[in-house]
Amino acid sequence: MKLQAYTATCWMVFLSALSAASHAGEPLEFRLETLPVELQVGYAVRTIDMNNDGKLDIAIVDSKRILWLENPNWTMHVIYETPDAKFDNVCFAPHDINGDGRIDLALGADWQFGNSDSGGTIGWLEHNPNGPWQYRQIASEPTTHRMNWATLPPVNVPTLVVAPLKGRGTRGPGFEERGVRLLAFTSGTQPDETWNQRVLTDQLHVMHNFEVTDLDQNGVVDLVTASYEGATWITFNAAGQAVLKRLGSGQEEPAPKRGASEIRHGRLGDGRLYLATVEPWHGDKVVVYVAPDDWQKSDQLWQRTVLDDQLAWGHAVACANLDEDADLELIIGIRDDQNEAHRRGLRIYDPVDAPNGIWQRQIVDPGGVAIEDLTVADLDQDGDQDIIAVGRATHNARIYWNQ
Repeated sequence: MKLQAYTATCWMVFLSALSAASHAGEPLEFRLETLPVELQVGYAVRTIDMNNDGKLDIAIVDSKRILWLENPNWTMHVIYETPDAKFDNVCFAPHDINGDGRIDLALGADWQFGNSDSGGTIGWLEHNPNGPWQYRQIASEPTTHRMNWATLPPVNVPTLVVAPLKGRGTRGPGFEERGVRLLAFTSGTQPDETWNQRVLTDQLHVMHNFEVTDLDQNGVVDLVTASYEGATWITFNAAGQAVLKRLGSGQEEPAPKRGASEIRHGRLGDGRLYLATVEPWHGDKVVVYVAPDDWQKSDQLWQRTVLDDQLAWGHAVACANLDEDADLELIIGIRDDQNEAHRRGLRIYDPVDAPNGIWQRQIVDPGGVAIEDLTVADLDQDGDQDIIAVGRATHNARIYWNQ
């Protein structure tokens, strides 16, 4: 059946800019395209060149399958299915694991939000261009929730970093009896060889997300994490030991209304860093932290500003330059907004006067996608960053083409 039968008519979406400042910036302009896929839960989305044709494709973790949509016609390819599985896939991370020049996928599955005692599989899918990909088990860790690749000392080879949501054996409502085991896995030389595993730290509690980055730009990979402790920067010494430094307070209330839930880092036009979070855990606030001078040498927490509290559950964060100015904009996906479904969707915050806490909010396609995850990439290679969002309650996926 033709693609047109599956896709909604593309139209122009003009953002309504709501600003606390007297400055009135030009709103961004997007063309919206609904992708030809129906999801159970779009847990995760990434852009990857899956077929080595020089174009970024869209890969999605759905509840019981892994699929990708081929750029530019968005033909769907299902590479792994577990329709009879009791529990869901939840996260993935691309990397050429077996060294054959093709992208494989690490996969977190057996997602059980309420079970901190068992479950939580960590494995990988070996690329097969001619059919379903082969799944290989690595390990298990209850509530495995997020994963990314990083080159960490002391081995300085690609390492799979895995963050469970909760500490083993913890109980609600706070889940704070013990910390999360942030894990690192390195592969052997053969596909079925046992992977080496180590615990990077277990000092943080209820870690909803983390980002692999180089925050201090010293050429060595580090991490920023969102947990009950707020925003934490993790660096590694030559021996591979984790060194933790708290940068952002998070919401300082008793668990579970505590800490931060999502995190990404951005940069302002004057060169200063900022961290963007959703707070508290599974929270109702969009928050930014702007770095003070000499932040690496100081124990001073970064300046916290609540940008938005008109939401019920933010669930995706990205920072990207959408308008070619000197700042990186903050992009937030709203998953749930109680009974006001029209307020779900995409929001963009442009720094107008960040030192004084003034950012311009722009609302895109309200109610269109109940955003579980989003990512940013230049899909059509026109020099503009586009936004791809996947839904939970709405079961859909859309591209917001940056015009």
